[in-house]
Amino acid sequence: MMSLDTIKPIQVAAEVLGCDARSLIATQVKGGLTNESWYVDAANTSVVVRISTADEHALQLNRANEALVLRLVEQAGIGAEVLLCEPSRRLLVTRKLMAEPLMLSDLRDPALLPQLANLLRVLHQLSIPDGVQAVYLQHVLQGYWQTLVQHRIALDEAANQQALTYALESDQIAPRQLCHHDVHHLNLLSDGKRLWLLDWEYAGLGDPLFDLAAVCCYHDYDVHLRGGLLLEYRGYIDPAELDRLHRMCWLFDYIKELWMQVRNLPPLG
Repeated sequence: MMSLDTIKPIQVAAEVLGCDARSLIATQVKGGLTNESWYVDAANTSVVVRISTADEHALQLNRANEALVLRLVEQAGIGAEVLLCEPSRRLLVTRKLMAEPLMLSDLRDPALLPQLANLLRVLHQLSIPDGVQAVYLQHVLQGYWQTLVQHRIALDEAANQQALTYALESDQIAPRQLCHHDVHHLNLLSDGKRLWLLDWEYAGLGDPLFDLAAVCCYHDYDVHLRGGLLLEYRGYIDPAELDRLHRMCWLFDYIKELWMQVRNLPPLG
């Protein structure tokens, strides 16, 4: 078995495909914030090799849970085919989808909202097997706060209290459904007819409106686009739910800022 320091994408792909590494061509994908990824092309197929480079504990990444979710969404037809998933080696290999990542402008086009809303509905209606983690936003907040305090980073107590209030509201929503929690255009692929989601690192049982909030926040949705997304998702507009979506947007932005602070921390000691 290769050590983490010596893992080579072509060697991993050759291991998975059962072929000579010399016949493969690897191209690094533009770097993500928690992983390094490569497209590896063989004669008759292409795969994506992902190597985790993050401080998984500090960033609250549960790779064993991700492995469960990856199989589930593959079977549902909204995730890529998994060829190798070994959290202990920080490795994931999936079949490359014959589709292209969406652009920021695509997510701001109202014409995409029906397709996007349908994808989220399919995700949120999946039957969940035992073992998939529940994601409680109050625990996410507390984990990041604890890490920042350990690094002597000052926290805004007023903002913290508002975040906790919104998180507790969200955590009481039932039933909890499978959520992605990081729906960004770079995690969405399209072949012009259908959409797929990638990067299930933060997936788990949660509040569906938090997934809608991710879309709204990452792509700067105004009030009209937020309402349009909720209308396509539900088929109707409930003013109280739209108000809660706005609160979830505030909370999503707040958690995203905490995540960035934690990611950029130097090692302790």
